[in-house]
Amino acid sequence: PRQRVTIALTGDVLIHNSVWDAARTRNGFDFEPLLRPLNPTIQGADLALCHLEVPLADPAGPFRSYPQFSAPPQVAEALAEIGYDGCSTASNHAVDQGYAGLVRTLDTLDAHGLAHTGTARTPAEAGSLTTFARDGLRIGWLSYTYGTNGLAVDPDKPWSVNLISARGIVADARRARRSGADAVLVALHWGTEYRNTPDAFQQQLARRLARSPAITVIYGHHAHVVQPIRKLGRTWVIFGLGNSLADQATVARGVDVGLIAEVTLVRSGNGPVRALRPTYRPTLIDTGSRFRVWDVERRLSRVGLPASERARLEAARDYVASIMR
Repeated sequence: PRQRVTIALTGDVLIHNSVWDAARTRNGFDFEPLLRPLNPTIQGADLALCHLEVPLADPAGPFRSYPQFSAPPQVAEALAEIGYDGCSTASNHAVDQGYAGLVRTLDTLDAHGLAHTGTARTPAEAGSLTTFARDGLRIGWLSYTYGTNGLAVDPDKPWSVNLISARGIVADARRARRSGADAVLVALHWGTEYRNTPDAFQQQLARRLARSPAITVIYGHHAHVVQPIRKLGRTWVIFGLGNSLADQATVARGVDVGLIAEVTLVRSGNGPVRALRPTYRPTLIDTGSRFRVWDVERRLSRVGLPASERARLEAARDYVASIMR
């Protein structure tokens, strides 16, 4: 028998004030319409994982945008509604609202049935492993960040945010394998912002991690632009997924473009699980009158699109293709 699991991976969910303004309703906020165009692809995967870069506020606020975020918690409800199974949370903004904000974020994800990895409320949670069972395969999921923007992680709670350490990541992946994981996904918040090519730190760390047979797939976010997909040895590395939901306006070229990377894990008989070459679907954040995140190819298949919109979508598609060469 052959087991097969498809996994959809997406990049930064970064809730600027213009994003929550677009989601505002008479009764609060509804982010689901903004993300709805991604629904078929996200729902169509066996497992869908997002990256929540920002802490979540209480429903009544206060809400804060860059540089120290505190986002409306209704975004978690929308992520669950469109089909995500979980969100990684280790990022440079993880402690923007201190330990209390970190706890509130994980409590909110729990309330909406979203799994999480990367930050923790207790030492026991920090030591536990997040795993998913799909088609008879157990998939372990790990998340780490390069830092926290110079903000201090509570000195008596160093376990509350997973920081990148090659040795620590490999040890965690081995522990996941010992606990029964057939495959291990590693999410890394890394890279140089607005740069499409992986920097020296990314390349060095990726090579080091790819040598470990305990790690199946490495994928990243934080740069806010798409970075290439490469194979290092036997390990696929998706260096940068770009922004998923954000509004960085015209900070740099490509901040409105992201990826839904699709990874397929297969196992024949009792053999090892391996990842096939990842495929990808470009996404485009349209900050127009109806703020939407488009699945580019799906949107382009519509007849009667205005020429200006079609041109923007085609440009996003071609931009991603040029990075992947």
